[in-house]
Amino acid sequence: MKFSIVIPVYNVEPYLRRCLDSLREQVYENFEVIVVNDGSPDDSQKIIDEFVKEDNRFIGYQKKNGGLSDARNYGVQKATGDYLLFLDGDDYVSSDYLKVMEETIMIDDKPDVIHFGFVLQEDGNEIKKKAPVFSNQIGIQAFQVLSQDSYFVTAWSYAYRRQFWLDHHFQYAEGMYHEDYGLTPYVVLCAEKVSSIADCLYYYLVRSNSIMTSNDTEKLLKKANDTLSQYDWLKEQIMTLQSLNEDEKQYVMSYLTNTLFVKGKDLPKEAFHSFSKELKKREVWKYLMSDTLIRKIKRYLVKHHLHFYIKNLVR
Repeated sequence: MKFSIVIPVYNVEPYLRRCLDSLREQVYENFEVIVVNDGSPDDSQKIIDEFVKEDNRFIGYQKKNGGLSDARNYGVQKATGDYLLFLDGDDYVSSDYLKVMEETIMIDDKPDVIHFGFVLQEDGNEIKKKAPVFSNQIGIQAFQVLSQDSYFVTAWSYAYRRQFWLDHHFQYAEGMYHEDYGLTPYVVLCAEKVSSIADCLYYYLVRSNSIMTSNDTEKLLKKANDTLSQYDWLKEQIMTLQSLNEDEKQYVMSYLTNTLFVKGKDLPKEAFHSFSKELKKREVWKYLMSDTLIRKIKRYLVKHHLHFYIKNLVR
């Protein structure tokens, strides 16, 4: 079993050596590391060159800056392994990262997708996020379990069978924030076999100065609008997905719609009103579940009092 680990690199020089070392120290040795320097202006390339020179499992590529999605898509094109994994250049993995994955693949007879746990690191503190445990669930069953966690959409908490990825022509939307949100749910739903293991194999560094944690007004609005754009694309895919019945489509769309409310909550006043108009235009309340009294009330509030609901009730 061969693994391809794709690492986009942009301005992560202080963290990159630790990231690459964690792969070089893997107890399972049949893998390739595809490091894509996405036009990084720092000295990351020197570190990449060092690893490429010393270990033929590390392969470096340089390209003009195109963003995280573009770098991931580029790396997938270069991959030759049986399974794909994505690793961010400021994160790292446990020494048994690939060994545990290989064992799961063998036991579960090559699932399309494998989910695993991870460790959040912030300000010197660690929070272990163990994943639920199940084997060979179909896409919608896996979605219903995994989507209970707010980190469900992260690209790096999964291994993907490469042929499955290629057969479905999966690609991350380029030039957008929250590109994981725009693809991971669809990938899971398309899978015929999804497995999930509890092991915390990935270490995710929460950086206060990163793009995703920025509170800059312009970036907040772009994050919200990018989420909305990908919501539109996902809705089109979900509604035509033949493997789902109408109730299952409603369940998925309700999850995706609730994500929009969370993204809109922290927008400043003018941006919030603009975003709310877009939600109303799409009549998003139609996609919320209404199978319980509480959900019926929520649907009513979203339809008739959207501003109030988002600002006061979204958790």
